[in-house]
Amino acid sequence: MWEFAASRPRLCVKIGAQALACVEASRNWRGRPRYRCLLSPTPTGAVKLTPVELNLTDVTVVENRLRSFAGPNRDLRVGGYVMVADIPRPVTLLLSDLSVRATVVHLDQFPDQPDEQEALVRWRLGQEQLFPLAGVKVFWQVFPPERPSHQRTYAVLVVAIQESVLNQYEAVCESAGLVTQRIGVCSLRLFNLWLKASKGRRLDHDLLWISVLDGGLTCLILHEGRVVFVRTKRLEGGPVQLDEEAGGEFANSIVKECAASLYMCHEHHPQLAVKQVIYASDHPLSALDAAFNRELAVSIEQCDWEQVEALGWKYDGGSTSLAAFPVLAGVI
Repeated sequence: MWEFAASRPRLCVKIGAQALACVEASRNWRGRPRYRCLLSPTPTGAVKLTPVELNLTDVTVVENRLRSFAGPNRDLRVGGYVMVADIPRPVTLLLSDLSVRATVVHLDQFPDQPDEQEALVRWRLGQEQLFPLAGVKVFWQVFPPERPSHQRTYAVLVVAIQESVLNQYEAVCESAGLVTQRIGVCSLRLFNLWLKASKGRRLDHDLLWISVLDGGLTCLILHEGRVVFVRTKRLEGGPVQLDEEAGGEFANSIVKECAASLYMCHEHHPQLAVKQVIYASDHPLSALDAAFNRELAVSIEQCDWEQVEALGWKYDGGSTSLAAFPVLAGVI
């Protein structure tokens, strides 16, 4: 479970190292969903993405940018009288992949109760000593055994975040008039958006699903219909304002890291045969298709606004930058 809340907020925000993004969902008079995207550049140095230290180095700047997204405070009025003043807006908070740790564990059983699930997940993480668990919150998504080859094992995609890091994000949202009701991680929200749009049609073969967000690369490898491997890597350089030669080098570095991920996964799953790559990015990567075809001989497809349209959502104004696309997955 990536999230928790009684209802889905209409507003989703993401605090990134390069931009703060916000998406607001609404419905037209026919009840059809629509969205509006807002984007604000992050001042240099105001946000430092890391899973081990506080991320917000200039809280005041971030708070002011978030306040512009939240809009004016609202009051609850009954009969012309203010019953409750300054009601905060509920929001889904998306975290960068570089602010969390993620792994996949395999379990022979998985209980039904959330508290028992968490105890089992924490126990397994402790057994494998993947990362420290003191002062850490964990979220998970389970892929149950659905084929004979799964041998009755559950593949569980686990995300861990330091409580101090999460608390800082939630506190700055609260100061800006936003109350966090749901929490997600960018790549995993995008992955689930892609799953929903594809309706499971593409899970009949192995594939590599990647995202290039906030200067980081996340690789999810699907084998026999479920995620069996995850890896996040900070990338050197970046796709912003690169010339053709530098853009090609950046694409080559992405493909190299993907090849390393496939190699590591193949050691545990020797039957793995990836022939397709799906990718999402917060910036255009024009050289990526050619680099994958040249180095790995795979077909490649971009996860973008077409998936959103396939789910019946319509654009209703604001930014059309790819930097806002991951945040849209937070309201769908």
